[in-house]
Amino acid sequence: MTPTEIRFATDGMLQSLGTWLRVLGYDCAAPKTEASRVLLERAVADDRVFLTRNFHLTDNLPQRLLKRAQVVHVLGEHLPEQLREIACRFSLDTERFLFTRCVECNEPLARVSATKAAACVPRDVLERERDFWHCARCGKTFWRGSHVRNSIEHLQEWLGHRPRADTKNFRG
Repeated sequence: MTPTEIRFATDGMLQSLGTWLRVLGYDCAAPKTEASRVLLERAVADDRVFLTRNFHLTDNLPQRLLKRAQVVHVLGEHLPEQLREIACRFSLDTERFLFTRCVECNEPLARVSATKAAACVPRDVLERERDFWHCARCGKTFWRGSHVRNSIEHLQEWLGHRPRADTKNFRG
């Protein structure tokens, strides 16, 4: 599936998984402080698949909410197996949309010129990098630094293949 075909939400137990789904380019709402019921209600309203490790989540929730919800109980205990589980279960494209979404606030990133990035990035980064992306919501600017290389190495280890960081859609 592509990011236009599916959207996710995670509860507090899966914050890291939410971050890594955003690294892969998938829309994943992952509020840190809201109660699970509120998160699930919002997921239903936004047509999101709700990811949780809380197997008692549904015990005390209204049946009318649960009938409308798409709740997936993630079995993996650790991040690498959780990411593999969700990528396989939903046939996620783990290569084409890397770093197209802000890992902090979940907004799609927009390419910006080096001139516009100059006010937001350190001088040494501006001297060595040519490609920049900006998040309109939180104001952060991104580039292909060591964080991208490290993330790709993690993904390779966790998913069993090396994502292509040189595709035309790659952003980060």
